Amino acid sequence: MKALLRPVVLPPNLIGTRAPCDLFNVQGVLLVSADSVIGFSVRNPFRLTRVFCNADQAALISDVNPIARLGQIGMNLAEIADRLARRQTVSLNELSTLSRTLYETWLQDTDACLGYAHQCKSGRPSIRHAVFVSLLVAELAAAHRLDNEQIVDFMGGALTMNIAKLRLHDEMYDCSAKPNPGQLTEIRSHPFESRRLLENIGKFEKSWLDAVGSHHENIDGSGYPQSLKGAKIALSARMLRVADIFAARLTGRKTRRPLYWNIQRTRSTRDIVQHVFCNDQRHLDSPLMNQLIRTLGRFPPGSLVRLNNLELAVVARRIPGELATPRETLSIRDNQGRILDPPRQRNIGHGEYEIRNYANEESQRLLSYDWQKVWGYGTAS
Repeated sequence: MKALLRPVVLPPNLIGTRAPCDLFNVQGVLLVSADSVIGFSVRNPFRLTRVFCNADQAALISDVNPIARLGQIGMNLAEIADRLARRQTVSLNELSTLSRTLYETWLQDTDACLGYAHQCKSGRPSIRHAVFVSLLVAELAAAHRLDNEQIVDFMGGALTMNIAKLRLHDEMYDCSAKPNPGQLTEIRSHPFESRRLLENIGKFEKSWLDAVGSHHENIDGSGYPQSLKGAKIALSARMLRVADIFAARLTGRKTRRPLYWNIQRTRSTRDIVQHVFCNDQRHLDSPLMNQLIRTLGRFPPGSLVRLNNLELAVVARRIPGELATPRETLSIRDNQGRILDPPRQRNIGHGEYEIRNYANEESQRLLSYDWQKVWGYGTAS
């Protein structure tokens, strides 16, 4: 079986030295073989020097585990929220550092972060949702060519959008009844209360505060709490609104099943936007909806699919480009429903294996699955 690759960031001191293992580009093409000198040709002067290597050799270069970091970021956010609920001191620097750490974690392995956040079901729903939405905002902001500091602020807005009412979010996730009058009042006021809470903590960037205070505003003026319309809604808030709804569609809650995509309705960007956002399209920023779908592709990382041999597979990595074929798909159950350990790589689009349909409804049967191994971390690395 072909070796599972995972991205690593080359420390600057390795440039010009002998490679401890084979290094590949994002397409899996060999850049530098083991024991050969790492030339400056692999360096990207605008970003981190990020290459791929065999997952079981990644520790020779870096022991960073982005998936483990996601878990720690979630725990830190929950701890900060608990302190705020007890009216204890929280600093601007704590929240800024948390957002920056999430941004750097996303840069380490964007596909693993997105895929794992999509499939992970552990921890508080409110925290899982905030982290997942923040990662989607990162995808949108990067595709929009915003600079690093702006992306960090936009992600911070997503992390803290519900900071004043995380308890309410958890209650609503598990509630099978419609919101009562008291809950409806809290829902309508939580953007304002979350923004005010942050303003009391310190001087956050305006884009961060705007994202929090306006993330339920709609382009057509039908949102809340201020009924803002069109360009009066900050870009950070419009991005957050799109990402928030997209994440909610994929993950669902007790009274609303996740949206199970139909392959016949995802043939183009327009088809996917219609399928995913449905009637919400008229409320949202259309170019941003299209941009998010183009960035994630037809099969976002973490998508479960059924192959033509009836195996259940997960899409692990993307090829950059609109609605591109997945670069890496791993079967995790055979055609009899038995877990495949380790997962089996299946190359799509070369005649032998093809995607027959989405199979995201199978996610509920895999609640205890160790998703880290799909991306070459945890027990598989």
